[in-house]
Amino acid sequence: MPPSSDSSRSGSLVLFSSPGLSVVALVLFVLFATLVAGAVWPVQLLNPLWQLRLASSLVNGAPFALLGLALLQIAVELGPHDPVLERRQRLCSHLAVAVALGFLLLVPLVGVAGLQQSRSTSTAQNSRISGAERRLVVLRQAVASATNNEEINQRLQRLQGPVLGPADLAQPLPLLKAQAGAVLDQAALQISREREASQPRTPLLLLPELLRNALASLALALGFAALARRPGSERSLLQELQSTWRPSRFGGAGRRVSNADGDYLRELGRADRADRDF
Repeated sequence: MPPSSDSSRSGSLVLFSSPGLSVVALVLFVLFATLVAGAVWPVQLLNPLWQLRLASSLVNGAPFALLGLALLQIAVELGPHDPVLERRQRLCSHLAVAVALGFLLLVPLVGVAGLQQSRSTSTAQNSRISGAERRLVVLRQAVASATNNEEINQRLQRLQGPVLGPADLAQPLPLLKAQAGAVLDQAALQISREREASQPRTPLLLLPELLRNALASLALALGFAALARRPGSERSLLQELQSTWRPSRFGGAGRRVSNADGDYLRELGRADRADRDF
């Protein structure tokens, strides 16, 4: 016999039951913690590259935690009164307040870390290229001042320059110097190309990446704020912020009612005095 509609409906209810949703939420929390833990270790708080790696892992893994928090709140609403599940949901909603504030703080952190990393990378490249240029000058001087082939070979080995084989050492000294000079000229051309390719990135080139990370952090902060709740509060953090930023709808109406009450009292006072005069 084909399954009845009642049995299929009961199967769907079991699938979306409170215990099932709470387990899925716990799995999503574990996935988020695993992604973040892999990016955090080893801890290097002052390293801009570590900060960017941590921010990227938080932004990429935060949807798992956000979905888990939403499923946990749905599980509390769907299921019967479960003190353990309610305490878990309450704790997670309280922790979401700190998470929302953390994503707000992540916006300037990502910008500063990105600029610092770009600057440090450019500085390291310039230092490496400048060192290679200085070493190339020393090699040229060593080859030019040598008086025989063996002296050229010894100086190049001491300075970790080009390696000369037996066939090179058998050549006349002027030819050997010309050959070594040609090799050094090729090295100089390669260094010049590397210097041209390693021009520092301007802040405008970093702007699209910084804006993308900032918008993602702001969106995640709003998402967690919508599901976060401060201890002792009945409203979400986002609702509290909206009520703080936006004036109450009933403020103006309250003032209008107060003015109408004052006019009504004044009219009653005038009528009372007219009756006594009469």
